[in-house]
Amino acid sequence: MRLPKAFWLLWFGQAFNRIGTLAPAFLVLYLEQDHLVDSRTTPLIVGLFGAGVVTSGLIGGALADAIGPRRTIIAAQPVAAATALLYLATTNMAALCLLALATGFLSAVDRPAGAGMISKIVPQEDFSRAYSLYLVGFNVGMSLGPVLSGLLLSFYPPALFIVWAACSGIYAALVCALPADAVRPAAERREGGSVLRSAARGITEPFRVPVLVVFLALTFLMACVYLQVNSTLPLGMREEGLDPGEIGLVLAVNAVLSVVLLPLVPRVVGGMREEIPLMLASGFIAVGFGLNVLAHGIPMFIVATVVWTIGEVLWAPISATFIAKRAPEGRVSTFQGSFFFAWNAAFVVGGPAGIALAKSAGYPALWLAALALGLAVALGFKSLTRISGFRVPEGPDALMEETAAPDKVPAAS
Repeated sequence: MRLPKAFWLLWFGQAFNRIGTLAPAFLVLYLEQDHLVDSRTTPLIVGLFGAGVVTSGLIGGALADAIGPRRTIIAAQPVAAATALLYLATTNMAALCLLALATGFLSAVDRPAGAGMISKIVPQEDFSRAYSLYLVGFNVGMSLGPVLSGLLLSFYPPALFIVWAACSGIYAALVCALPADAVRPAAERREGGSVLRSAARGITEPFRVPVLVVFLALTFLMACVYLQVNSTLPLGMREEGLDPGEIGLVLAVNAVLSVVLLPLVPRVVGGMREEIPLMLASGFIAVGFGLNVLAHGIPMFIVATVVWTIGEVLWAPISATFIAKRAPEGRVSTFQGSFFFAWNAAFVVGGPAGIALAKSAGYPALWLAALALGLAVALGFKSLTRISGFRVPEGPDALMEETAAPDKVPAAS
């Protein structure tokens, strides 16, 4: 199956966007290097950036369904470019805090819209394969971005924001070439009222589907385990004597394997019952992080990384497909936004919780706790089959009707 040209325009657009988007770690390095913040205010900047990212999933998804995913992506990019350039002219602490909140939001607001766009330009049966390839582009951008940021920070720091703005412009230009969003029917516009009211109502919609509520809770817990990769895992490696170059080498294994394995996922899991890949992904992530308890050097850390990377590449496209199949017509972005909300909330909670546990009980206790929690989540995904809404009914809005209505009593014979 060949994917349409529109998909590849979106692929290259979001890859460029991820290359240019400044990670919060490099934003802090820039601000500290220019003496705009100190050790007391750095956590505030990082926290506000994270708060922006967390809210972007829900708002971005609902907005994409209200005005269209293409319009959402295009509208966000000029604002992101302008916000990035404002860093070059801002020295006031209050203004920097507002910029951190805004850039956190704008850095991720397009992700539910991107998933919604894919659901419009490829058939549902090809969504998993298309989304797997989409994530390859995302990972390529996220891998190259820190390398580019490090070079720019060393040679000409203001270029960090110039490149960020330029990549946002490229993203918007490529998405402009995608098919236009469908025009909302006149009756729907009259009933829905303003776009903002429609988007606000849509935010809560996924949380009224029982199976998705449980799925999102399990996603949050699974992400609390996986996202140790951004916090305690590098610290744990350093504790075992690895230097920054060796830590980078271990984590590079994850980046390379993700790009290689993601396109293979739909073929591997094809024919499996829906809950099985979710259970396998959780199990691999749990065991991978649990294996860190045995790691005292590069070889074992690489083995552990290979194991949890297999879980990661299984998890990402399958979870997106699980949600997309249960989204009513015209609500794919909103439902995907609920997933990003759960994932990003775990980023805010999981990292600090992991660091606190490692400091109080040691890294072996942390890795064993990650193993136990991950395996519990895997068992939790098995329970999804018994929850209302797991079976995907016929018809675009049947899922909401099924979960909202009481069970029918069979007629007496």
